[in-house]
This record gives sequence, structure tokens and C-alpha cells, in this order.
Amino acid sequence: MRRVQQYDPDRRLVERAIRQQKQLVRNGYASVLLDPPIANLTAVTATSETALWSAAQFTPITANDANAGKIYKVTAGGIMSFAATGTLIITPRFGLTVGAGITMGASVVALTTPGATTANAWLLEFYCVCQSVGAPGANSKVIGTGVFHTGIPSAGSLPATQAFGGTQATVDLSISTGITIGWTLSVAGTVTPQFAFIQSLN
Repeated sequence: MRRVQQYDPDRRLVERAIRQQKQLVRNGYASVLLDPPIANLTAVTATSETALWSAAQFTPITANDANAGKIYKVTAGGIMSFAATGTLIITPRFGLTVGAGITMGASVVALTTPGATTANAWLLEFYCVCQSVGAPGANSKVIGTGVFHTGIPSAGSLPATQAFGGTQATVDLSISTGITIGWTLSVAGTVTPQFAFIQSLN
């Protein structure tokens, strides 16, 4: 007697998701493009805008890698210490340095740091979407938004979360480039990135 297989839509959905995930891994998507550092990076102590890490080393984008709809995700974390109340501004830039990178929108409202603190952990996530890819030169469009989380209270007892980004940037995707995160703290202190990496999500 021939057995009739019962249709299970949930099982089919799971099997399809597994196949798609395997295909993503095979294509190099949803994976880290470069290994993160295996030791703490150099602490940033300047009160002017400074890159948190070398984009060329840890968050690069190769020439002609992007296409319209491409998504990159930058993730980083570490610790920070400072001696007094100040303000913190985070600026994502498309490019390899603070000076040459095109801004994608600094945090509009600076985060107020409440007095002295030591070795507070932080986590940063930033998504960048390529909206269009044009001819070589500054003829392509990207936009991105990110968040910075830390356990330091911000004007109260709640942990602080600061959003940044949201500004479209006109860039050159035909050259080797990257995503730089600029850090501006108005008071003396240190921020030590402990890891940073970039992923291609599609």
C-alpha cells in the first residue's frame, strides 16, 4: 500500500530557512569580512573627533564590492573611563579616516556623561545601506543608522542609548574604502575598543 506523505507547512518553512542560511554562508554573506582584533586596541584620549579604530584594518570595504541594496553592519565594544561630566558625540563616516570620511550623520543630541566613571562597558552597532551605485567617483549613495549602548546612567537611573546616523552620503564605491566611527568626548577620559568587525548581510 502506497503511503501518502502529509504536507507540513511549518517543516517546509524550516527546511527552506536552513537552505537559505547555508547558501548565505557559501556566498560569504552574514559572516565577518575580517577577523576582529584579539587584544585591546589603542585607547582614545583626545577631546577632538577621533576614529575609534583603523577602518582599513578592521572595517574595510573592498573596491566595487557594493551594489544597490547591499547592507553592511559594523559591531564594536569596549570600555570607557572619564573623570567629570561631559558630552559625547558619535559620528559615522564612509571612508577610511575621520578627515577623509564622508559623514553619515553625527548624533543630534550629545550624550551627557554623569560625572566620574571607570571601565564602563559599551556596545556599538551600525547599519549602512547602499542606495545606489554610480560611475567611478563620488556618484553613489549610502545611508546608515546606529546605536551606542552603555550602562552609564544618562540624566537619571536608566542605561544610556544614543542613536546616530540618518544622513545620506555621496561616496565613491569603486575604490577601497571602509566605515569609520568618530568619537568626540568633551572631557578628559579614555575609550578602549576591545573588538570591532564588519559584516556583509546580503
